[in-house]
Amino acid sequence: MSGIISAKNLIKIYGESPNETVALNKVSLEVKKGEFVAIIGPSGSGKSTLMHILGCLDKPTSGEYLFDGKLASKLSDNEFAKIRSQKIGFVFQFFNLLPRTTSIKNVQLPLVYAGVGKQERLKRTIQALKEVGLSDKLESTPAQLSGGQQQRVAIARALINNPLVIFADEPTGNLDTKSSAEIMAIFKKFNREGRTIIMITHEADIAKNASRIITIRDGQIVSDKKNRSTRIRA
Repeated sequence: MSGIISAKNLIKIYGESPNETVALNKVSLEVKKGEFVAIIGPSGSGKSTLMHILGCLDKPTSGEYLFDGKLASKLSDNEFAKIRSQKIGFVFQFFNLLPRTTSIKNVQLPLVYAGVGKQERLKRTIQALKEVGLSDKLESTPAQLSGGQQQRVAIARALINNPLVIFADEPTGNLDTKSSAEIMAIFKKFNREGRTIIMITHEADIAKNASRIITIRDGQIVSDKKNRSTRIRA
């Protein structure tokens, strides 16, 4: 497996002295292609700040961050946006779907921005929704879907550009136990197919679905272990 993500001594500070807040304090980690990594920690631990930096949504105050071999911490805002649109898929706790828009149109939105033709968009969108078990919900709006189904639409949208990495920020935080298990089954299926997934969560039971669990507290990594209860990819 080759490395996709490499972070060294990441520091993120909000505000100015004497009222500054150190959200990340010398965080270093690597993620290889095909890994399913859970980053777990309590509220305020720095896990969401770390995801924002790894997902090219923010830059560290100091430290070095490489994404797919590029020194992402030094890229321009336009180059940052290009990486996000072409190489990263995001899944969020609150789904972030357009409320009056069908599943098909929600999922194909990244393809519209990428300039993909209408027929190709439709073909890829139908396939993506099929992969998350929503072939019968193509024309449904979010209001016509359960929370779990809405999150499946969001996952399909995250996959539509075939990203190098999927970032999932508390993907089950808004779901019941049954729906959470279904969403985790989908993530594990895609990981078995070779997709790289980084998931942020505060729930230990959800983190156990990943093959590697990183625990963060007070802006520092306090544990980084393989999860022996799951099948580790070779």
